Order: sequence, then C-alpha cells, then structure tokens
Amino acid sequence: MHPSSSGSAALGIFYAATAAAVFSSAGYIVRHIHLPAWDVSFWRSVFLAASMLPLLILQRRGLLVDMRNAGLALVASAALLAGSFVSFILALGLAPVANVLLMFGAAPFLTALLARAFLGEPLHAHTLVTMAVAALGLAISVAGSLAADALAGMAVAGIVALCMSGNYVVVRHRRDVGMAPAIWLAGVISALVAWPFAQPSTLTWEQVPWLFALSPGQLAVGLLLYMASLKRIPAGQAALLGLLELVLGPLWVWLFDGEKPDDLTLLGGLIVIGAAAANVWLDSRRSAG
Repeated sequence: MHPSSSGSAALGIFYAATAAAVFSSAGYIVRHIHLPAWDVSFWRSVFLAASMLPLLILQRRGLLVDMRNAGLALVASAALLAGSFVSFILALGLAPVANVLLMFGAAPFLTALLARAFLGEPLHAHTLVTMAVAALGLAISVAGSLAADALAGMAVAGIVALCMSGNYVVVRHRRDVGMAPAIWLAGVISALVAWPFAQPSTLTWEQVPWLFALSPGQLAVGLLLYMASLKRIPAGQAALLGLLELVLGPLWVWLFDGEKPDDLTLLGGLIVIGAAAANVWLDSRRSAG
C-alpha cells in the first residue's frame, strides 16, 4: 500500500471512531437537559438548522447544483433524517440509553432488506444468518425491557433504525444527494413537527450549553466526521467502527449517571452487536474479494 494511501486510511479510521464516540454522548447529554422530550427535540432541531445556515450560505453555489440534481431524493433523505431526529429524543424519554441504542444494531439488517426491496441488491446468506442471530438478541432484550417498562422506548427506537436505514438506501440510490442541505432541511422539518407539542418558553439559560453540546456539537460534528471517514475508508469498515456507539453510549450513562442496564439487556446487546459486526465484516470481505 502506498504510504499516502495508508495515511489516508488511518485518518479515515480515526474519523469514524471519533464520530462514533461523539454520537455516543447523546444519551448522557440528554439526561442533563431537564426538559420534556418534545422540547429537547424542538430546540435540538432549531440549533442544528441555525448552526448549519452560515455553512450553507458560504457554499450556496455548489449546494444549489446539488439540490437541483438530487430533486425529490433530497427531500426524502431530509424527511427520513427528521424522523430519526424526533424519534431518537422521544425514545430516550421512554427507555434507558442502552435499550434505545441496542435497537440501532438492527439498522444494517433493515438496510439490507430495504436495499433488496427497493434497489434489487442481493441478500447474502451470511446476512440472513446474522439477522436471525440479531433477532434472538433483540428478543432477549425485549424480555428485559418488559421487566423494565422500556418496551415503548425500544419500539420508538425501532423507528429511528428504520428511518436511518431508509435514508441510507436513498443516499445509496442517488449518490448526488448532498448531505449538508438534507441535514439542514431535516432540522427544519423536525423543528416544525415538534413545535406544536413543545413549550419553547420554558427554556432557561442553564440548559442552553447542553443543547449546544447536543446539536451543533454532538449531531453536526458527528455527521461531518462520519462523512469525512467515508471518503477515506470503505463504507463497511466505517459502519463496523460506527458500532462503537452502541458500546460507548450505555457506558457513559452507566459510569457517570449510574444508569446500569439490566442483565438481559446486556446479554441481548452483546448478541446484537456481535451479529451486526459479523455481518458488516463479512460484507467487507465479500466486497474486497
């Protein structure tokens, strides 16, 4: 491998791992914003859209071309991202962080199913096997969630995983979908959705730093790092490193807030993460071969 290629790959791995670490802080940050879930969702979206607006203005010429070329695909991408934004915050208000993030382990399998249905991509044997293993892990975790009254939160988190997978299929189908305008539009859409259910006047100055950490910090920085990683390493490798979020997210709230997952959630989580990691690794090997 050429030294410059090796250096670029190493930088891509660093970006992907850092993105996962940044994403994993969401649960911990949300736990310190003492607002109802709809209020957190509203302000998170407002701060995201506002923080991205200067970037969009600076790059307006290129973005206009991207938007014209992408067309309805960009709107679809934004709508799916908005669905994941809103559902994620609502899920955290209904269930422990570990239970919510656990559902994200289903995203690679949902993506494979949607890509098969809408793009005609093949569904490999190893994906079916690892999907069955992940389903077992989710069943074990659901059993733990019944005891912890977290089933509703896991159901809403399933919507997040579905929206994420749908967005990935849209972007895969239309490579010209620009992420920056889609993210900004998603922020606008999710803010409008949350607005009727929120009470913006209850915001206090003490909560503003946490909201900045959650939106322009955790969300925007994480997405930018992840996009930068995809330019340097294969998507499968980036996705594998992205599974660190499922491990680190519950760890932060366990260490700093004492929110310990129950034993069934831990067992199911290990099975789901292992199955997802195996599927992504096998996908990468198949692509390399």
